[in-house]
Amino acid sequence: MTTTPDTARRGRPRHLATLLTAGALLTACGTAPATAPAAGPVPFAADCPDPGVAITAGPANAAMGLRVLTIEMVNCGIHRYTVTGYPTVRVLDDEHRPLGVTVESGSSAYAAVGGLDANPVQVTLLPGQRATSLLAWRNTLVGPVLPTPLTAGTGTHLAISPTADRPPQTVTPGHPLDFGDAVAPAVAPWTRAAR
Repeated sequence: MTTTPDTARRGRPRHLATLLTAGALLTACGTAPATAPAAGPVPFAADCPDPGVAITAGPANAAMGLRVLTIEMVNCGIHRYTVTGYPTVRVLDDEHRPLGVTVESGSSAYAAVGGLDANPVQVTLLPGQRATSLLAWRNTLVGPVLPTPLTAGTGTHLAISPTADRPPQTVTPGHPLDFGDAVAPAVAPWTRAAR
């Protein structure tokens, strides 16, 4: 049996404590310093545009010259988003130049499309919630004999703003925007999406 002097036994806990402290210091030196959190709201998706909503559109349902395109807006931010009224829609060609097409806010000219002549209401979206609108148009051509509310043409893209005072987002519906010249296209007010 080997015996250890009492002085060695008493020094062992001190030696162990010194080793543990040194190990902890070395571990702390190898870690990166904590960074301060980023200021301001962080959206759900890295590509969530300012002011915290993303807009998509299309494809259009077409029947007998009537086209109806669903416009969807999702709150991709972390704060509630309130909108009242109509989206602002500009029609762009394939090079993103504006076409001379006037898009009206609401219209009774499209009686077959429910919601286009509805009264706007305030819609508040919590993060992840959606609102929808409709864009309706006819591809009927009347010709230059009658005064027309728009210039006929085929668009490729839409510049859509949640309201007139918000920045637009450009979307490509994936369906030709074949506007006629008989009646101006119209957009419905925002409503909360069912899903």
